[in-house]
Amino acid sequence: MNIKKPIDENIFSKIKNGDESAFNFIFEHFYSSLCFFSFKYVSDMDKARSLVQQVFVDIWIKREKLEVSRSVKSYMYNAVRNKSIDYLRKEKNTIQITEKIENIKEIPFHDLIEETEQINKINNVINDLPEKCREIFILCRFEGMKYKQIAEKLDISIKTVEMQVSIALKKIRKKLSNQDTINLFLLLISKNT
Repeated sequence: MNIKKPIDENIFSKIKNGDESAFNFIFEHFYSSLCFFSFKYVSDMDKARSLVQQVFVDIWIKREKLEVSRSVKSYMYNAVRNKSIDYLRKEKNTIQITEKIENIKEIPFHDLIEETEQINKINNVINDLPEKCREIFILCRFEGMKYKQIAEKLDISIKTVEMQVSIALKKIRKKLSNQDTINLFLLLISKNT
């Protein structure tokens, strides 16, 4: 089981002094979740990754002037939210942006962060599945393909598809808490509607 070390609240002081290991630690700790968070705003995963990377680049370049008075987590999510909104303002239709931002503002910021972290956790569990099992699970649950379609596409039997989906679900249930499993179920339902 992958247990993350707690974040040292003085980590920005270390980064300010040029500590690359501290910088790498926050990158590894937050990058994936921040990408999902940015995606909620920009609806494009490649752009979300690019924006999050730019936040980290900005932190490193401006590290000597860095003054952070809040928690590391709060700072990182706020920086990504601001970067995502700035991107939307510059690149997209203003009316659509205002509507999208207003819809997101209705959800409490803490809830957005929590949902993003849950999605990241679920994503990590799915990515840990064996390659073929993961591919079949994604085709079935996220792309909505029927067992017969998957079998034809991958040139395998329907029984193999059934077995691999069953294996995937067992492994996912084993690694996730009950709440995480419910969240995965809700995510799968929303993808298929």
